[in-house]
Amino acid sequence: MAASLIKPPDGVLKAKFNTEADYWSVILPYIERRKYTIGDTYTSWDTQGEFVFFTTKSDKWNWSFGLEIFCDLDSYWVKAFKGDYIFQNGVKVDDEVKTRVNFGDTFTMTKLRNDISGGLAIFAFEKREYPTDVDYCKKIMCDSDNAKELNFTLGRNKLIFSHILSYLSLRSLKNARLVCRHWDEEASPILQKKCAINFDEDYQPSNSSLQFFRYVGEMRNIAADEDDQKNWGAKYVTDLNWFLQPKWGHLVKTLSLRGDVHSDQDYKLHLDTVSRFQDTLQELRVAFEIQICDKDGAEMEYPCQYGIFFPVLKKVSFELVTYSREPDGLTARWMQTWADAITKVASVSIVGDDFLGSRFIQQMKRKGTLRYTNLREILLTCKPEDGINFLSELNQPLKKMTLTIPLENPQLPDFENLLRKFAPSLEFLSFRVDTDGMQEKSRFVLNMPCFPKLKSLDLHFGDFENFTYFLGGADVEGRIKNLARLSLAFPPLMGPRDNGIDYGRHLPEIRSIIILKPWSLERQEDFWDTYSDLIDSLLPKEDGQSCKTLENFDILRRNVEPETRYRQAGRLPGIFPNVRNEWMVKLKEKMNN
Repeated sequence: MAASLIKPPDGVLKAKFNTEADYWSVILPYIERRKYTIGDTYTSWDTQGEFVFFTTKSDKWNWSFGLEIFCDLDSYWVKAFKGDYIFQNGVKVDDEVKTRVNFGDTFTMTKLRNDISGGLAIFAFEKREYPTDVDYCKKIMCDSDNAKELNFTLGRNKLIFSHILSYLSLRSLKNARLVCRHWDEEASPILQKKCAINFDEDYQPSNSSLQFFRYVGEMRNIAADEDDQKNWGAKYVTDLNWFLQPKWGHLVKTLSLRGDVHSDQDYKLHLDTVSRFQDTLQELRVAFEIQICDKDGAEMEYPCQYGIFFPVLKKVSFELVTYSREPDGLTARWMQTWADAITKVASVSIVGDDFLGSRFIQQMKRKGTLRYTNLREILLTCKPEDGINFLSELNQPLKKMTLTIPLENPQLPDFENLLRKFAPSLEFLSFRVDTDGMQEKSRFVLNMPCFPKLKSLDLHFGDFENFTYFLGGADVEGRIKNLARLSLAFPPLMGPRDNGIDYGRHLPEIRSIIILKPWSLERQEDFWDTYSDLIDSLLPKEDGQSCKTLENFDILRRNVEPETRYRQAGRLPGIFPNVRNEWMVKLKEKMNN
């Protein structure tokens, strides 16, 4: 019999009662000759078709639920797993011959553990009523008498998005999340002109197999974990390799790759993924939680792969984190592959453990820094002396420079030389200074050059207690009470006389100054006691001078009261008339009253 020209309604399989997976459901779009498999062990597409993991919330009962569902001749058909006892409307489902299933049919099976019955688990096959799981979630929330008890989590009960395109307004579409096996047939023709696709991951999904495309945006945990009993990791790798086949014609410009690296296989998987797009990538983010030493303490030797090169890559960021201790004489030869591949980039960011960052820039320096001709922006998380040595060999006019690990007092003269070197081109500067080992309440000065193009200055100081790790953000823990006091000095106009800062000459383009103390439980008064010298050095000594270019002046963090112990607080609104943060507004109101 020929199939009807009118497509049958889509079906939904739902957990209804005693399944230990409340509100679990999966939409099964009707696609002629499509096969769906509901189960707990993935093997392959060839044998299972579109696979959906079914999991329960507890291990109280050692039971499993498995069905094969087929789309054929305008109807849905089912077949039980070999040897399973599943009943459809009270009749045992055959495991050899397909049986037609209608909307409203129920499937039941007895839960057992050690021959003890846990009652009947009931599933229902129903007609699809909602375009997405979002609508279903809203309906559940509205109808429930006890909505707070719901365990439905958006993003865990995933659609199979084979027909989601029918619900999108493609003319106005700017961003879409899509999971689709038949990429070439259903998605590629429509998304060819779209600039980005984001395949995100939920850490504990109910239908994990439906989240298999790790592509633009985030690619996490690609390597299978050792305790991966459900074969999810293996399926992720299989699906990823399938998706990255050249025949799909992807033009990938941005790639974010995240995962654990505990073996050569793990590392090679990540490297192979990146190498597929080396001719098109313009932005690359790599995040490794990497095992540096084996169980005996010896350094792990990951394979080097030569010949990888990114000719059009503009921006690269590395997050290198390990739970291993720093070994003596770390070589990390595998880093040379990356250092050689990124010589055309304009921006480099390295965060994570400082000793790994140090080793990475040493590999960059090994063949000479002149190779990085386009480099204009750099963020380094490394031992400060290594960062200074690397930057001192750069001759490129840097626009952005960030050192995340606090500088120590002996390193400040070399850092001052760096500032003079890059001052003509710098537009963004961020650094921290560690006062550990300096006499309490002593004063020290950092000599600053003129910055004709600097737009943003971000600095603070304190006792950071052997801070060797940075992943981002401003919440760096430290101590500020009873510390040495830092101030800034700028070149005088002529002669030895210090006239203080002149924004028109020293910082003519400045837009933002950020002075955020390290995170601590110390009182606000301690901040003003320690930081007053630094704030003073940012105020012109002569009355009547102002900085009209400054729009952002962050002091402390939040909830800063205008009633401060800072003796020059009353001058701030007049010196920085265009700063509009909440603290400055309150200060102006207090002065006006």
